[in-house]
Amino acid sequence: MRRRCVVVLAMLMLSLPLASAAPAVVLEDHGQLEAPGAITAIDVRPGGAAVLLVGEDGYAHRIDGAQPTRRDLDVQLGTGRTADFHDVDWHPGGATALLVGASGMLMRYEGDTHAISSVDGSALLAGRDLIGVEWRPGADVAYIAARDGALWRYAAGSGPVLIDDGLSTTDITSLTCHRAANICVVTTSDDGLGLIGRDHELVWLSGTSTTTWVASSCADSTLNECTAYGMGLTTVVIQLNTETASASTVGKVRPLVPMNAEMTGASVAAGGSSLVHLSPMGLLRHDPISDEIYDHLNAEQLVAFDPVIAGRAIAGVWEDSVGTGWLLTADGDLIGMTPDMTEAQAGVFETLGGIVVAIAVIGTIVGLVFMNSPKLQAWYLRRRRRRQA
Repeated sequence: MRRRCVVVLAMLMLSLPLASAAPAVVLEDHGQLEAPGAITAIDVRPGGAAVLLVGEDGYAHRIDGAQPTRRDLDVQLGTGRTADFHDVDWHPGGATALLVGASGMLMRYEGDTHAISSVDGSALLAGRDLIGVEWRPGADVAYIAARDGALWRYAAGSGPVLIDDGLSTTDITSLTCHRAANICVVTTSDDGLGLIGRDHELVWLSGTSTTTWVASSCADSTLNECTAYGMGLTTVVIQLNTETASASTVGKVRPLVPMNAEMTGASVAAGGSSLVHLSPMGLLRHDPISDEIYDHLNAEQLVAFDPVIAGRAIAGVWEDSVGTGWLLTADGDLIGMTPDMTEAQAGVFETLGGIVVAIAVIGTIVGLVFMNSPKLQAWYLRRRRRRQA
């Protein structure tokens, strides 16, 4: 009897409902921003009050971060350029931002006047296709990357200075700095992963050159680590030595569960997590503390929402809280995202239902044990007679 009860209880435990790893998302179409070409990059101002957008044909635009649907709060920024911008990054202080692009464009945005002007020394970059810019958290230096692999450090007063006497890689794909430590990750298509240390030295991480890396994220400022994302749905965790970059290590390169998609970029999300961009359009949420990746928004849901939008690329994503935020496509589609409370409530009812079932099953087990045990029945009769006496 004891063995039979254990088996039944084990089956009961297996039948309990499992909590969803991440809430389903409800999407809402908020129209399309007008731009002369594709929007190539976005960056959220520290604190979330504003979002800068850059794109083709010299496009630069500012929208409100908390109320991005309000077109009356938009600021169209005049750059005086017709070449394509490729990246933008706010200064950690939030007062200015740097914009980079084709033909060596390096420009500064002034938040109080909304003016955009060339940066002193930018002539040194003439003819280079600049694809990335990132301020390190110390706010003293920004790093600039060219598509051909050249890297520069930039500081006000000194202008751009080539790193490592012109050491180049074949193709830089992204540039990301840690949110608290002065160390940055460089991803490449052929030469693996590199780190820029606090003294601007560039070191390469062994064992990473067999993967084509497309993006990285250092979303949780409390962790001395970043995660790189590569083709073939592969990821690797970089354990950072913030004092000596060359002493940093990488974990095992791991493939995700196979799906018909590729990772194309990553955005810092709420709660120290990252939202990884997919093509065809979708989002995966990466929690660096648990090192787990969840399906946040899949292609099937997007096709059901709008098949035209589902076929476009993601320019960027930002969140107000986990599950609540905004997605902007390269074509300017602004999509609101909120957790599906209907599904969450259904999950609560399923859990309550599971508890009720569990109580009923336990009661049934107790009843079966009682009916099959003469000793228990005799004990119960004696106890009942004593109470009636």
